[in-house]
Amino acid sequence: MNVCDVAVKIVAGIHFKARGMNVVYRPDASELSAVAAAAPTAAVRIARVETFENFASAQPAWLHLEASNALMTPYQRYRWVSLWHQHVSSRQGGLPLIIVARDARDAPLFVLPLERQRRAGLTIASFFGGTHANLNSAIWQRDIAAAVTADELRAVLSLVADRHRIDVYRFIVQPSRLGAFDNPLALLPHQRGPDDVYVANFEGHAGPQALKACSSGSMRKRLRAKERKLQELPQFRALEATTPAEVERILAAFLQQKAAHLADQGIRNAFEDKSILEFLRAACNDGLAAGAPVIELRALEAEGDIIAVFGGINDGRRTSCMFISYTTGPARQWSPGLILLAKMIAHYADRGIGSLDLGAGYAPYKALYCQDTERV
Repeated sequence: MNVCDVAVKIVAGIHFKARGMNVVYRPDASELSAVAAAAPTAAVRIARVETFENFASAQPAWLHLEASNALMTPYQRYRWVSLWHQHVSSRQGGLPLIIVARDARDAPLFVLPLERQRRAGLTIASFFGGTHANLNSAIWQRDIAAAVTADELRAVLSLVADRHRIDVYRFIVQPSRLGAFDNPLALLPHQRGPDDVYVANFEGHAGPQALKACSSGSMRKRLRAKERKLQELPQFRALEATTPAEVERILAAFLQQKAAHLADQGIRNAFEDKSILEFLRAACNDGLAAGAPVIELRALEAEGDIIAVFGGINDGRRTSCMFISYTTGPARQWSPGLILLAKMIAHYADRGIGSLDLGAGYAPYKALYCQDTERV
């Protein structure tokens, strides 16, 4: 189960304390009674709700949850979302609307990172990232994920809708489960998405053993034969972008390869958008000097040319492939994209990452590695 498009009707009389950039809203006694009626009699309860219209104000709660093993997807990491807004959504008229729920001790329970935009006469609140975010989720402290009720969620969303004049919440492409937990937003009315997410689970294995857990013996044999062919090419090697110059070189190869493949299929190239290019460049360089870029770039090279590119993000538990491409030249016959994916599985498994997802929607290469799918 998962939330697709959810429209929440504004319910009068259910409010929590909310705070924007410069405005503090304080509920009266009757409103506090309504909150108590909506909340369960459990140890973990929502005591108040804040709304922030800038990233700096929301950052402490957001990063606190990230550091506390929160339930989320890599696309909701603070650094990824803030860079997206800086380079993309802020230029498209998007305004941050970041919801933070806290308990009675003022500890953050969840963060719902949204942006609001006016479209067709409506104010719509949705996740950041558009089609470039393969998965969306709130950032959940584990206890509240297990205890929150549909009534509490409706009360929170109704409060925010009332305070910020939200007409529709558009919550799409959410995983039905986050780790061992059901996605709490699936408590609200929802429908199944049209495409499942393809996932390679490493089952606690490292390196080659993880690859065995994700692929058949016959496929691994074929790939070894193909890689031997590539190894015969001069200067064949795997490489990681560790400098701004390497980022530029690998990104340039990706953009060229992706444009060629999309043109062959008659598909619009979303990467031609200047703001998207600026986001990719910023995310590949942010944290690069410390060895922890927001988007990690890896590639295969032969004969002085980049022949396959992988771009991924991870939250320490899961890696999501944002993009992958391969050459249109002669080396394509040896499946450099598949070989690079195999290297990525071994690489992330060795780092203790539990799984790699290749996004929603079927593609033959996904089925080769992903023995599991997740409903959205």
